[in-house]
Amino acid sequence: MISGVSSGVQMSMPRNDSRTEQALTAENQQLISDTLSQFDPDNLTEADALSIIETLSEAGIQPGQGLESALSELGFDAKSIGELAGVSESEGSRPPPPPPPQQSTEEISDLVDFVTTLLEEKLAESADDSLSDEDKESIYAQINEKFGFDSDDSIIDLKA
Repeated sequence: MISGVSSGVQMSMPRNDSRTEQALTAENQQLISDTLSQFDPDNLTEADALSIIETLSEAGIQPGQGLESALSELGFDAKSIGELAGVSESEGSRPPPPPPPQQSTEEISDLVDFVTTLLEEKLAESADDSLSDEDKESIYAQINEKFGFDSDDSIIDLKA
């Protein structure tokens, strides 16, 4: 019914504007220079591109304008390296996470039926046509218990 989403971390060469830009240190720039000096920018292979990405990733160098500029100054194109390595621009080489499970019509109908029954019972016990705060809290607690919601969860997923 209600679920969270998690994701892993993957290095990608093309610039991803959703990341915070990382300034390259002198040590980073030296590592980039040393790494790229082993390769011919006009004759890069998939294995070369994967090696470059792995080395930069292990060093914690994130994609961004700083890395693109450093690569360009050395005669390399970040996008080409990423494409050779099979890394897409938007999500790295991993597919997007699956969407959270949607509440089924049956689940929502069960919830509505249960709430309707509880409300009718509480209103029948009440001397007037309104519920006290205690009645509302009792109904909410019973809903959480029956359907396994945590008190922090929303009863109905409104984002669907």
